Amino acid sequence: MLTGDNRITAEVIAAEAGVDDFIAEATPEDKIAVIQAEQSQGKLVAMTGDGTNDAPALAQANVGVAMNSGTQAAKEAANMEDLDSDPASTSVSTC
Repeated sequence: MLTGDNRITAEVIAAEAGVDDFIAEATPEDKIAVIQAEQSQGKLVAMTGDGTNDAPALAQANVGVAMNSGTQAAKEAANMEDLDSDPASTSVSTC
């Protein structure tokens, strides 16, 4: 998990989501660097975001999913939009 949230918040979210590894307090530049590093290893990367600061990473990812409740910049940068703003939902639209 890669997030701009502080470490404590990220730790709680990661635990609730069952995620073993996370990077907290990531800047937009950090997010792009991590995504590019994963892609350079041949991995396909999905990114979910809702803020203007997520837009560059959403555009860099192989699959970018913006929350419907997010900013216009995030929605425009993403390939898909979560219509319910719920990652567990199946209501997703392609952009």
